[in-house]
Amino acid sequence: VVNRLAQTLSSLQKSGHEILLVTSGAIGVALDQMNLEKRPQEIPQQQALAAIGQGYLMSLYNQSFAFYQQLIGQVLLTYDVFDNKAMLENTMNAIEMMFSQHIIPIVNENDVIAVDELDHQHSFGDNDRLAAIVTREIGADGLIILSDVDALYTANPNIDEFAQAIDKVTKITDDIRMSATGSTSGLGTGGMSTKLAAGEFVMKNGGKMVLINGNNQALILEVIAGKTVGTLFKGE
Repeated sequence: VVNRLAQTLSSLQKSGHEILLVTSGAIGVALDQMNLEKRPQEIPQQQALAAIGQGYLMSLYNQSFAFYQQLIGQVLLTYDVFDNKAMLENTMNAIEMMFSQHIIPIVNENDVIAVDELDHQHSFGDNDRLAAIVTREIGADGLIILSDVDALYTANPNIDEFAQAIDKVTKITDDIRMSATGSTSGLGTGGMSTKLAAGEFVMKNGGKMVLINGNNQALILEVIAGKTVGTLFKGE
């Protein structure tokens, strides 16, 4: 999956698009490296796993992007950056410089020192919140969320055969919230409800977000081409 993502994003970068990737997975990679089957509940243990996994994660990205002659840059953030004008300006300056040098910034939350997400204190959860905020701050044309489902559905398609895909969302209603489910994995903290919150945040800030299945990398190109795929979140 990472290699296909690197190929797609490298191609877009070389065609003139400015690409920024918000990733998660440091703890998941560490669990795999340490042959652990379950994510621990204790915050210090998760912090240690994040420290171990981040290096492996970036090594994986470096190897994949290098194959396509694409440079990447690591950006580790904490949420207080967005509340500090000087820190935010410095961060955005660094990202803009990478854009100008045709480098793809890869952003992740610094879970070694930022523990709110690990303790499930964020209303957005996982890195969906981070992606939504970064989208606003860099003035991106849009946010593409890669999920394990094809779109937002009227119900959980895994248990409801009558669930229907929703092509476009202009407002997060109570019915839409009820259609969302929480995390289905023991390795992460996010779920469909966190993606709804990210979509709502992006729309409130005048942007748009598209939710697609990340297992089909060709969908990214279709979104960029303006085709209707997945679920589009865009206010009226």
